[in-house]
Amino acid sequence: MVLVLSSIDTEKKIHLNSIEILAKELRKATGEVTLIYTRILDDMQKQARVKTFLHIFVSKKVKELIEH
Repeated sequence: MVLVLSSIDTEKKIHLNSIEILAKELRKATGEVTLIYTRILDDMQKQARVKTFLHIFVSKKVKELIEH
């Protein structure tokens, strides 16, 4: 049996992985990072034409907000 992930499943996994990495890197609770990440992601998704690298831009913005 072959399991085929939809692009939505794949995108969700990418974002969840990014949140986990950020939480470890910034030494913050996953819940805290998730709140900030999802808020920024929602804003950026509205403007993004290409969403392939969106997790990189969102992660960068989250780092900027938390570190400053």
